[in-house]
Amino acid sequence: MMNHSFFEVRQHQPRFVLICLQLSLIVLTNIHCFAQTDSVESMLEGKWNLNLNHPAVGDVQFIMNFETNKNQFKAYSKTNADRNIVGFWNSFLARSFTQNFKKGSLVRIENGNFKTSNDTLYLKGKMISTLGEFVLEGFILNENLQSTLKYSNRKIAGSISGNRIIPDLPLRDYKALFEDIEALTKNKIYNKDVLQSKGWKTFSNEMTSATNNFQDDLDIIFAFYYYSKRLPFSHYTLTRSSKVSTNNQNEKHLTLKQKNTEIAYLRIASFKGSSQEVDSIFNLIYQNNYKYLIVDLRNNSGGNVEAGLAFASHVINSTSYGGIFLTQNWFNTYSHVPKIQDYENFQHFTKANNDLLLRGIHQYEGLCLKIIPKEKNYNGKLFILINKNTASTCEPIVYELKKQERAIIIGETTAGSMLNSETFVLNEKFEIKIPTADYYTSDGYRIDQNGVEPNIKTNSNDALKTAFEKITTLEHQ
Repeated sequence: MMNHSFFEVRQHQPRFVLICLQLSLIVLTNIHCFAQTDSVESMLEGKWNLNLNHPAVGDVQFIMNFETNKNQFKAYSKTNADRNIVGFWNSFLARSFTQNFKKGSLVRIENGNFKTSNDTLYLKGKMISTLGEFVLEGFILNENLQSTLKYSNRKIAGSISGNRIIPDLPLRDYKALFEDIEALTKNKIYNKDVLQSKGWKTFSNEMTSATNNFQDDLDIIFAFYYYSKRLPFSHYTLTRSSKVSTNNQNEKHLTLKQKNTEIAYLRIASFKGSSQEVDSIFNLIYQNNYKYLIVDLRNNSGGNVEAGLAFASHVINSTSYGGIFLTQNWFNTYSHVPKIQDYENFQHFTKANNDLLLRGIHQYEGLCLKIIPKEKNYNGKLFILINKNTASTCEPIVYELKKQERAIIIGETTAGSMLNSETFVLNEKFEIKIPTADYYTSDGYRIDQNGVEPNIKTNSNDALKTAFEKITTLEHQ
């Protein structure tokens, strides 16, 4: 039996050895996988020195901490940053009723996942901030991160890039930066009297106090945005010089659609285009001789006076004053607003050229906008659609069309954001936009902070339908 048992063992030895080898291979494979997973995660885990590039903020530097779990990740900018800016109770409410401030971070990435190919780690997630929600797609190679931010329609919104080299905090002297902002504002603001207002003093005190806690660019950019909302004027923003141009020379700002032989729909997404673009569209309108023209200015945030004045000259059929820009040169001498009978004493601006407008604002106490109709002018029935995001260049045009009863204005009260502003460069590549001229209509109405009321008030989404209903009523009269 002893020999038989030994024989059986000898007989099954190759199988035994094979099993042992297989077990060893499994163990070694698992050890390798664990080591590889640890190595992959270490490519992403921890702190990163990043730059967020987006048109609303420019190119801002901040520190972000990444946490990984297998092939998933999440990331946060500095925690409790919201509390340092808006206070405990406001931050508590914001965290409770919105999704913007988990852990009090101003920027975070959720639902992230990653994988490797050769020496590159590819990552994808959802970035959430007060700027909105974006799809983040990118890669890490040689400890450098590159990624793009995209809207839900896949159009590029910006980027995030950076490396592992963590600088000392705070990144900059933010107190000195805000002191420079205040000094420049006092020198350039359209009317120094607004700096004696309660709104400005509160803004100045809050920003000065908050700078003690600023660690990176996100802190000062967000705080400036939050506190400036209560100022008695618009067009006051802080950004950091952007590496990416948002101008698209091929972008269409105006779109014309024919609803039927009598009705045309003109969507003006912005007035950032040229007067030639406006003229070309109206040539098509004249060729078809539309009885009704619906102009959609909803969500049009403005643009330049060149395109705006060109549009006005096609739809306003009598020479008229659009209003007046008043500069610090005026308010340093006078405390009142000039009446329309005094407009003849001011320099007039009639040509559709933004550079001429800017030179005039620097040179004179005030500059009148004078609308001279085109030789060929649209004389049909005009409808203008507006909402709470209709702003800046749009607003004086809407006001004048309403005042002259030249158009039926449909929708919501406009944004109340109408001043002339200019951008000035600060230290550390920061830029401050300051309103350098106030604006009043020809009958003395200040649009900024007030907006323009429609003739027919309705929800923004219902404005177009309301215009068609009005046309139907007119056809049956």
